[in-house]
Amino acid sequence: MKDAVDIIVIGAGIVGASTAMQLLLRGHKVALIDRRDPGEETSFGNGGIIEASSVVPFGVPALKEMPATVAGQNPAARLHLPSAIRQMPWLIDYYRQSQPAARLENGRLLRPLIAASLEEHRAMMQGANADHYLKMTGRVQLFRREKSFHAGAFERLAADALDVPYEIYDADAFREVEPDIAPNFAKAVRWGSSARVTNPGAVTAAYAERFVKNGGRIIKDNIASLEASPENGCKIVGDRETYTASRVVVCAGPWSPRLLAPLGYNFPLGIKRGYHQHYDVADTIDLQHAIVDVDIGYLIMHTENGIRLTTGADFADIDAPPNPKQIAMVLPYARQLLPLGEQHQRAPWTGNRPCFADSLPAIGRAPNHEWLWLNFGHGHLGFTLGPSSARLIAEMMQQETTFCDPAAYRPSRFWD
Repeated sequence: MKDAVDIIVIGAGIVGASTAMQLLLRGHKVALIDRRDPGEETSFGNGGIIEASSVVPFGVPALKEMPATVAGQNPAARLHLPSAIRQMPWLIDYYRQSQPAARLENGRLLRPLIAASLEEHRAMMQGANADHYLKMTGRVQLFRREKSFHAGAFERLAADALDVPYEIYDADAFREVEPDIAPNFAKAVRWGSSARVTNPGAVTAAYAERFVKNGGRIIKDNIASLEASPENGCKIVGDRETYTASRVVVCAGPWSPRLLAPLGYNFPLGIKRGYHQHYDVADTIDLQHAIVDVDIGYLIMHTENGIRLTTGADFADIDAPPNPKQIAMVLPYARQLLPLGEQHQRAPWTGNRPCFADSLPAIGRAPNHEWLWLNFGHGHLGFTLGPSSARLIAEMMQQETTFCDPAAYRPSRFWD
């Protein structure tokens, strides 16, 4: 590179863009490298929720739902069998981590990052001209049956223990809040600490633009390998150029393990695909919250591009062909709640959620390389946790007092 940099951040999603900005604010010369423009991969397609109310991680489908999941008939989750065979150790560990005691503990460990998420997003939005995307009305769970509402008590009890507020409505009361939703449900739970944004990809791009305006550099290149450099910490080999820096932070989400494997790290990362599609809706309809249809397993939210319908989990390798069948499966149910019109895109968007079995990200220095730092594996909460995990790793790299204990997220936990 023509101008030397201290730190290179690989991956320009919400995690990488936020990490680059935090390091820049601490006086470093920083470059942000990605093969695509900022916010065009996993950060582009998600529910757009800043999930500050989250208290327990997503778990595996219930045992009674497993046959339908394997057969591809469960709208909330499906299993790509060739991928499942390859990911079997991760799936077994994920099943173990989905048991109630483990979910409660992992939720408790993740809570400090989540609790700081909205404040850190607001700090990132300052100077990024992104405030207009933020809506303080967040997530609502709709339960179609009283039975499913009672089955969801586990999450509410966890919230009670962690002092996370929520409100319970019957159908008539909630329709006073969201009058455009049809009364095809029994109960609603509103998680008031959460917020949402109307264009997650644009928010990520705005954070990256702020980074550039403040003196950071964005480079478009595909990184092929990382290696130590006797002259300057590390060497990053791209398709277009070779780069050097004293330190590198890998924020490449689901692509991180492939980049790190040649250095001797075998991270047990699983992939949960997600799909979204946008639909027209009448101008008179103004959906105020991100609505999760708990019984069916999808989310709808009003965005700048219309109503976004986002699916649950598709357990599939990163290279498996897209199978947006879940969109078709849940669309009739979504139309029972809201009069959705024509779809916008010809094909649904496909993204890859990078998930460790314990649902905790890997944040910190790599065990065997002083110059290598990691910030990836945020699962379903990547958009939520981007800015807070960025602040944490920047504090660690600066040897500052961290705002929360990073021990639970240490990358070495997989080999301790």
